[in-house]
Amino acid sequence: MKGSSHMSTIFDVAKAAGVSKSTVSRVLNGEDGVKEETRIAVEKAIKELKYSPSYFAQGIRTGRTKTIAMMVPEYTNIFYSEMFRGVEDVALEYGYMVLVCNTERHANAEIEYTKELLKRKVDGIIYNTYSNSEAMLNYLKELSRQLPVVFTNKIFSENDDVAYVYTDGFKGNRRAVHYLHEHGRHKIGYIRNTSDISVIEERYEGYLQGLKDCGLPYREEFVYRITQKKEPDYIKLGHEAAEYFIGLEERPDAILAAIDTLAIGCVQHLQKKGVRIPEDMNIIGFDNISLSEMIEPPLTTISQPIRRMGQKAAEIVIAKIEGRETEDHIVFDGELIVRETTN
Repeated sequence: MKGSSHMSTIFDVAKAAGVSKSTVSRVLNGEDGVKEETRIAVEKAIKELKYSPSYFAQGIRTGRTKTIAMMVPEYTNIFYSEMFRGVEDVALEYGYMVLVCNTERHANAEIEYTKELLKRKVDGIIYNTYSNSEAMLNYLKELSRQLPVVFTNKIFSENDDVAYVYTDGFKGNRRAVHYLHEHGRHKIGYIRNTSDISVIEERYEGYLQGLKDCGLPYREEFVYRITQKKEPDYIKLGHEAAEYFIGLEERPDAILAAIDTLAIGCVQHLQKKGVRIPEDMNIIGFDNISLSEMIEPPLTTISQPIRRMGQKAAEIVIAKIEGRETEDHIVFDGELIVRETTN
């Protein structure tokens, strides 16, 4: 009735489409065995009646809550914000809600959140896990046998029975060193972030291999190690790294940073101290976050398809939830994006 506040039900849809309630349910659940003309009639009735299915009721019937969780170590980190957008792109397309849990880099928080999520009957979890402890990883591997789980930013062996999505940082930074060497830079420094995250450590290994490939010596004083903090300000830490390099008797002529925000802070501080970028020093970051092309000069970086990684993680976890075949191991290649902080 026009002007009525009556909320349409599945029975109203069935009546308008001239089918049974069970047929409407089959259309809503995307099941096979429904004639095309019947499906069209049901979808038309749903649209005209502005029917919104009850996911709570569906959850009771199917055992699903249409909810997935995403575990992140730093909610304020631009990288995870961009990845969340990718997860949400796919989740909304399939009718899932996304819960975000911020662990603040505590392994115990990951476990406590996981226990709470299991109580809430989430259908699957995407882990941007921080901890590298064997006990924690074994716990999460065991969990993945009971619940659809996907890991991002965590390196596993292909023999590990877990699903993962990440970008190959070893190849990316190896390529970055080659590029710098090809463009006349032979004293290449590195800003090294925490080694507790396997993909970050892999980037450092790529830097070392790049030096070997190019016949360049490893110099201990050219590696600045970040002292990890609970809530790190990476821009500020990049400033501190730059100050360290400025103070060296012999400075590097190029610097790689483990992540873009460290590189951005480094660029800002070097410029403030009168170091010309890229003439005096080349800088390369890693991630290609949106901020990297907004600074002056725009940052050369190894690009991770961050949003696409989030999309793939969501596609995998939802496919597992719904019992569909899916790829379990996705490794993207990092692309060198040359901007104005290199020659």
